Amino acid sequence: MLNLFQDLKRFFADAQNDRSNPPLLMGEGEVVRAERVTTSGEGKKEIPNRVRNDKKVKVAFTLAEVLITLGIIGIVAAMTIPTLIANYQEKQTVSKLQKVYATLKNAFELSKVEYGDYETWSWNQIPLDNAERIKYFCDKYVLPNLKVAKKCFPVSVECVSENMKFANGSSIPLSSSRGAFVLDDGISVYTWASSDTLFPHVFVFADINGKSEPNQIGKDIFVLYFSPNNPGNKMGSIDEDGNFVDSGKLMLNAYGLSFYGDVSNVTVDDLMDPNFIVQNGQGTNNKMGCSTESLGYSCGAAIKLNGWKFPEGYLKE
Repeated sequence: MLNLFQDLKRFFADAQNDRSNPPLLMGEGEVVRAERVTTSGEGKKEIPNRVRNDKKVKVAFTLAEVLITLGIIGIVAAMTIPTLIANYQEKQTVSKLQKVYATLKNAFELSKVEYGDYETWSWNQIPLDNAERIKYFCDKYVLPNLKVAKKCFPVSVECVSENMKFANGSSIPLSSSRGAFVLDDGISVYTWASSDTLFPHVFVFADINGKSEPNQIGKDIFVLYFSPNNPGNKMGSIDEDGNFVDSGKLMLNAYGLSFYGDVSNVTVDDLMDPNFIVQNGQGTNNKMGCSTESLGYSCGAAIKLNGWKFPEGYLKE
């Protein structure tokens, strides 16, 4: 009996020590089992010395450690997510641009097979006003080879956005002498034809996401150019006084349909130059470079010439 009393006294003393000095947690996967002592009396009864759950003990993070980790994750995300989004948007833009380029170019090539070489097409010789001329051109040479959802001749906001902009942010006017149509995949096309018999040409503004914003050249609108026999325009830049500086190059417009500026004798740097100028047959200077400081006509050509990738510094402010 005396021994049992002493054992109980030791048990309660140990329990008190456990409350004031709890044991350290064991590592993950280690098991702590109950410790027992055996009395010396008859029957050798066992009394638990320390009560433990026969379970695995897990190590947890402190609140400070969690907050520090979340802070690091936030910093890394802030540095990388904008780049990931920009890369994704670039791939989406280039993919749509390649598609519309191939679709429209194929339509012109099919008409070439049916009607002969481009310079024999009669659209520029018929006495029509500009609105009638572009309708005649599209109805005969372009639309029969495309899947068209809607036609607008003359142009209306049913086919294109009324808020289209050049690369420099200035507005693109919707003229009643121009036309438009929408393809079955939602691409909007705004187009007009020149009445010039010496330098006949057709401009094609392709909006790769239709009327959805931003409706701006270089971002979702890209300029294509059809020329059957254009001998070329002078290419150069403009000086501080606003005068044209001839580079000695002729911008020999590609035969048939191409991106504006997509010719063999220009470079990506030429097309990206804010002061890139084309002087047409009438001597008018037009800043066409792919820049937020100009109209941006040459952005599609710059992407294509750069291997279907955005050139470095593409449309940076």
